[in-house]
Amino acid sequence: MIKTRVKTPSTVVSRNSKGIAGIVTACSRRCVVVGLTSVLCASFVVGQSAGAPGSSQSAPAISISSGSKVIGPGDLPGNFRDLLKQMGNRMTSDTAAQVTLAGTITDANGSRPAQILVQSPGYLSYQESAQHITFNGTAAQTKAGQLTSGDQGIFESLLADFPDMIFLQVATGGSLRRIGSHFRTDDGVARSYSGPYWTLFAFSPKNRPGLARATPLQEEIFIAVDEQTELMAEVRTVVVSQAGQRNVTQTQFSNWIQQNSQWFPGKIVRLENGKQVLSFQTLNAGVGPASDPAVFAP
Repeated sequence: MIKTRVKTPSTVVSRNSKGIAGIVTACSRRCVVVGLTSVLCASFVVGQSAGAPGSSQSAPAISISSGSKVIGPGDLPGNFRDLLKQMGNRMTSDTAAQVTLAGTITDANGSRPAQILVQSPGYLSYQESAQHITFNGTAAQTKAGQLTSGDQGIFESLLADFPDMIFLQVATGGSLRRIGSHFRTDDGVARSYSGPYWTLFAFSPKNRPGLARATPLQEEIFIAVDEQTELMAEVRTVVVSQAGQRNVTQTQFSNWIQQNSQWFPGKIVRLENGKQVLSFQTLNAGVGPASDPAVFAP
């Protein structure tokens, strides 16, 4: 088997032989600590500017980075444009500016019905019988006010890390870097490994008013894409505490389902340092036009 190598500013990784955990670990060993909780991996230092066409190109007629409410043709790098098309090309027109998932959330409080709503250019809503979390473009809130520590995991994994919101974040602007392809999800030792294989990206969002760095929508993330389905498989963050402890959060997307030429994650799982803390099982999903932004007020 021929092995190829991918070189990032501070890491050299052998593809076909190193798992995804290896590349994230390798990056985290060479991280620059920003403040007390955020980690900036060297993979983010040199990146492609997302959401901005080259200087020799004329500006697109539609551009979310310059005020449009939907993703325009120049808002995403080529590889991400292809991934959005594979998912169904939503968030690119007024008639497909909103995605809604109805299903069941399961966490330490048990199982209960819940709904996820993501709308271009970046509105978010999570609702269940006794809880409503919203993001109006500048702040995340509940009916009681600011998010509690218990709300943070739901907001991050079911809203901020949701695939459509990842595309909207990249379209809004930041630094996107393709780390490499054909990464395994195991430790890279077993010869009998047959998949899945992932292409890995690193993304650092641009600063957004009202949001603090090292928080959801303002944190550096790894994005893993399944090479067989060309659909998002995982969003991962690596944070180093002041004491030097490395904390890993993973939001995993699996069991993708197709409805009316659109693909939706059938299951969403949140892991904290390898332990599952919540899951969402999709029962119904759909795409439609945007709602009044007032819907995203708590």
